[in-house]
Formats: sequence, C-alpha cells, structure tokens
Amino acid sequence: MLSRRELLTVMAGVATATLLNAPGYAQQIVQIERGAPDRQAILDVVRASVQHRLGIKVIFQVERLAVFGVWAFAGLRPRTETGNRIDYRRTRYAKDYEPDLDSDTVDVLLRRNGSAWSMVEEAFLPTDVVWEEWQKKYKLPRALFLVE
Repeated sequence: MLSRRELLTVMAGVATATLLNAPGYAQQIVQIERGAPDRQAILDVVRASVQHRLGIKVIFQVERLAVFGVWAFAGLRPRTETGNRIDYRRTRYAKDYEPDLDSDTVDVLLRRNGSAWSMVEEAFLPTDVVWEEWQKKYKLPRALFLVE
C-alpha cells in the first residue's frame, strides 16, 4: 500500500510523462513571466551569445518569451546595462551593422534537453520575419512566435 506522499509523487510523474509525450496539438503554449525559473535560464543562454557578439554586457527588453513542449521562442531587444538602446556602431558588431536595414531585436529558438536550454536558431538584428522558416522547419505552431 502506498502512502499519500508516494501516491502523489507517482501521480505527478505520470502527469509529467503524459504532458511530455502528448501530441503537438495537445500541448499548450505558455508565456514565461518574470520570476519563472525557465525565464532566467533562457535569457542567460541568449545573453551569453549576444554579449560575445557585441563585446558588452546586456540586459533584455522581452517582447515575447513562450514555451511549447521542449521548444521556446524568445523575441528580445538587447539593451545596455542601464536599459538604454545600444549604439551598435560602438560594439564589435559595428562593421556589420546597417542602421537603416537592421532591426533592434534578437529572435531565438531554443530547445530543452533535460533541465538545460540550448539555442537551435538565432537571428541577430534580423531584417525579416525569420521565425516563419523555423515554424515550417521544426513543425511548430505559429502561435509560439506570434500572438494571434
């Protein structure tokens, strides 16, 4: 006979396994709010890449941060540590930056492996809607990338 605690642990494991193995149409898209553990983990992965690219410390203005099963999409605006817009002409990216063409965003598709997130695709200062290709390539719902 199982104790109440053991029964709850087993039930939680079954529920988690069911969610992780559910077909795509049964999974929900979850917005990751401030304070959520996944939020910091995702932003830290992206931050490492952006800081390496730019050669400065950054914070993010989050436009969209959503999870669908093991996938996450982050639509972010990099900012200086004080929250100001970055002057890309004063960064390592200066020679590649076209102020009239490049956006002020970073779009990233990530995948969870166990408890860790890793980047699958990154669009740094994209000039087009890059996630449409990701949606098709990885068979992800449009709503992961865009509020409809």
